[in-house]
Amino acid sequence: MSENTEGLSTGGPDAKPESAEEAAKKARRAQHDHDDARVDEWEEESFPASDPPSNY
Repeated sequence: MSENTEGLSTGGPDAKPESAEEAAKKARRAQHDHDDARVDEWEEESFPASDPPSNY
């Protein structure tokens, strides 16, 4: 079994199926990364501080 650049299994004849717990963990990580990117974007858009963010 080989791994891609993000550490996810690419499968193979003897690959084990992902458990529900592992799938949930990956989903939480993806949601966190997405939310983190949104906050970073909002922070950049809020400069200068005298202008409120457009999504505030």
